[in-house]
Amino acid sequence: MPTAKREKPLVHLIIPKWGGTGIHQTFGHRMPPMALLVLAAHARRAGWEPRVIDQNFQKLPDEIPDLACLTVWTSIAPQAYRLADAYRAKGVPVVLGVVHASLIPIEALRHCDSVVSGEADTIFGSVLADAAAGKLQRMYKGSFQNMDAVPMNHEWADILDKWPIQRYAPLNTLQTTRGCRFNCDFCSVIRINGRGSRHSPPERVIEEIKVLKKVGQHLGEFAYVFFLDDDLAADLDYCGELSEAILSSGVKVRWGAQASIGLARNTELLATATRSGLRTMFIGFEGIDRDALVECNKKNRPGEYGELVAKVHKAGAGIEGGFIFGFDSQGPDCFEETAKFVDNINVDVAHFSILTPYPGTATYARMLADDRITTFDWKRYNMYSCVFEPAKMTAQQLETGLATAYRTFYSKRRRFNRFKRNFKGRETVFHMALSTANENYAWRYRNPHVSPEPGYEAAKEDISALMAASQAPAQEALNVAFLKAKATTP
Repeated sequence: MPTAKREKPLVHLIIPKWGGTGIHQTFGHRMPPMALLVLAAHARRAGWEPRVIDQNFQKLPDEIPDLACLTVWTSIAPQAYRLADAYRAKGVPVVLGVVHASLIPIEALRHCDSVVSGEADTIFGSVLADAAAGKLQRMYKGSFQNMDAVPMNHEWADILDKWPIQRYAPLNTLQTTRGCRFNCDFCSVIRINGRGSRHSPPERVIEEIKVLKKVGQHLGEFAYVFFLDDDLAADLDYCGELSEAILSSGVKVRWGAQASIGLARNTELLATATRSGLRTMFIGFEGIDRDALVECNKKNRPGEYGELVAKVHKAGAGIEGGFIFGFDSQGPDCFEETAKFVDNINVDVAHFSILTPYPGTATYARMLADDRITTFDWKRYNMYSCVFEPAKMTAQQLETGLATAYRTFYSKRRRFNRFKRNFKGRETVFHMALSTANENYAWRYRNPHVSPEPGYEAAKEDISALMAASQAPAQEALNVAFLKAKATTP
């Protein structure tokens, strides 16, 4: 353990730098590391001094902490492991967590002293106490708890307030819900946060909005907050309660959220949401043909996309749509066809990606069983590289086609036409924000690419262990991975 005398023990809470093309660079998605801010609040409660470090914008401070805790997403696992090794070489104990470390802890444990599996809110205090006593356990397991176990943002808002106001876009973010009722094959959310939804009481959310209006990005009374919930519309009753609470509170706020298309089917609720301040939605359409949607266990109906997008626009909100390429039903002609379809139904902003068999998901289990995964170099699991054998095209065609889709949708002519046709009936500031997102995508995504940093090829025994967690029901995936690691790790 470091020997420097401090008034309080110091913990570094770090998200490693993303490399290559990524949503982290994109206007409208460049968000602060909420999970680390929440852990900072837990650390303060436990008597520690937290230092939140986002390596995308900050260098590591010239100091030796008493503990380092790192976020490990799959595509940044190589950077996380190298950084963890460097801390341990200096005598600093390391804890790894978040999705990748939780679902493949056997691998993560080779590079750290401890892994926290799942949500850390109820266990992080014990981790810190054990670290202070020099008795870190190899594995800790969190649990699905109500949102009142999560510190409110007044406990970490001062950290946010010290960062440059322009660093993140948006800076103001909140999480009102954890979990998702859907069961999409490619998604790890339900593995890490569970099926169903756990909500913050609307009055608690109102208080957190008030905090952000004081210390976050704001211009006078104007403030925009993005709700990080995986699907705010998964529980339409709660979405309605939250919207009504914002209206009745008198708090002036504009907000955005990830939401399923079902919100647009409920005209009354959509009107209430937009009256309360809803101005932007990210909707995971995923595909434009039913075969692709059936493959990933998605219930969307492409025939109604255009009508529902029009309803959202009429209510005064804009849409960013998510679309995935690489399903078995898709051939080389799908890219331009999809890009033109998305433009024709008047989606404001589009994010295109390649189907990625993330560890712990049903897609991973299926593709591994079929011997279709071609690489286990985690840096390539970035949503823009093909890591499996497609059914009706080559991997090169899939990667080239992704670039074609971006160039088609974000051509100068199409960007200009979208700017003109969607100008009326929308707040100017949000119309300009959506146009800025168009320019940002057009610039950054013309040639999607992986990180230039060295990768990390997973070991065969780890791949085998991961299969069990990936095949398990979503609610049991963490338990399976945790018990496998406990049984095989000294």
